Amino acid sequence: MRLSRGGISHTAWVIEEDLSDRDTGLHKPHIVGLADIAACALACRSANTSEWQTVLPRRTGDEASKERYIRRFLSNPLIAPLVVMRGFIPEIAEVTGTNGKIIVLMMDQSKISEGFECLMVSMRVGERAIPVAWKVKEVKGNIGFDEQKPLLDTVYAMMPEGANILLAGDYLNSVRW
Repeated sequence: MRLSRGGISHTAWVIEEDLSDRDTGLHKPHIVGLADIAACALACRSANTSEWQTVLPRRTGDEASKERYIRRFLSNPLIAPLVVMRGFIPEIAEVTGTNGKIIVLMMDQSKISEGFECLMVSMRVGERAIPVAWKVKEVKGNIGFDEQKPLLDTVYAMMPEGANILLAGDYLNSVRW
């Protein structure tokens, strides 16, 4: 059960309301969980789940319960990040690309741990890059273009029709849309 007072609880409630109004494909318990975890990430300004445990606005018996809750939520196969992001990407792209501005999409790959890489597509909004799509894969070395292209195509399908798009990355084969 979510705590009812405090800044993080309030932030989680606002995020929950926004998620409820969007087409994210999430059921109520997933919306509440995602809102709580997103509020923790915003409060901590970090992707460190150990930090999230200290501020998670949930009534639980101990820290181990909070750790298990976060781990189970993040590994839940019923929560499809690309489906959830479909509720946000078109709106962000529309705002970013107003008045003919170029929408800058950036693709990058980062090592998560030994043998695991994350391929991420981000959208530049002002001076920030917002992750909009990602894929974690067990590989040795780089994730190839055969994996990159479907992720890019999925993001591209969510862009406003006729938008000016620039794809930036460290190394990209030629991409045509």
